Amino acid sequence: MYWWEFGEHSGYHGDKLTLHRITCGFCGESGNFETVGHLDKKNASTGKVLNYDTIKCGGCGNYTMVFWSAARSASGGGNHDFKTVPWPREITRYPDHWPPDIGRYWLQAQRSLDGKNWDAASLMARSAIQLVVRNQNATGRNLKEEIDDLSKRGLLPPIMREWSHEVRELGNDSAHPSPGEAGPEPKDAKAVVDFLGVLLNMVYDLPHQISDYRARKKP
Repeated sequence: MYWWEFGEHSGYHGDKLTLHRITCGFCGESGNFETVGHLDKKNASTGKVLNYDTIKCGGCGNYTMVFWSAARSASGGGNHDFKTVPWPREITRYPDHWPPDIGRYWLQAQRSLDGKNWDAASLMARSAIQLVVRNQNATGRNLKEEIDDLSKRGLLPPIMREWSHEVRELGNDSAHPSPGEAGPEPKDAKAVVDFLGVLLNMVYDLPHQISDYRARKKP
């Protein structure tokens, strides 16, 4: 995809840069910025505008370059997207269309991976998986039966059902430890978190993208 398409088909609602969504890559504070410089470039044939803003953090005083663009009104329906340099090295946000409790567990799973806390990563990811299936009103006496219920209802394809039972067993070791047990291997902890990411994409991200697409197509 060309950068001239940036912000056309995904991103955030509104055609203005949302500074409150930006996190300082130096001090970690969010939304405390002032714009101190602006340049833009317009595509003469399409009218598409690419913006280059320099913003200053009110917390630590450091500068961030923000590259952003809003969708053309004819095709985008009021979206915009942005990239920052430098970007935060710590994951600080989850998508707004995720339920907050699920997003909180996902953040903790990601941060546990970064800190090489494999038990914590597995446990947080398994907890988030449990919340996802219950948020979808899955029925069953345990996580295995709840996952099977989602599969029967067509919310999970067969391959996801098979994979889910594999990673569920990995997460169980951290959720229900026995004395003297070795902790999960790093690759196993990463597998549970990876599965969570795919599950969130299927249950929340794809429906959100479809909804946005339909909204853009309305006359």
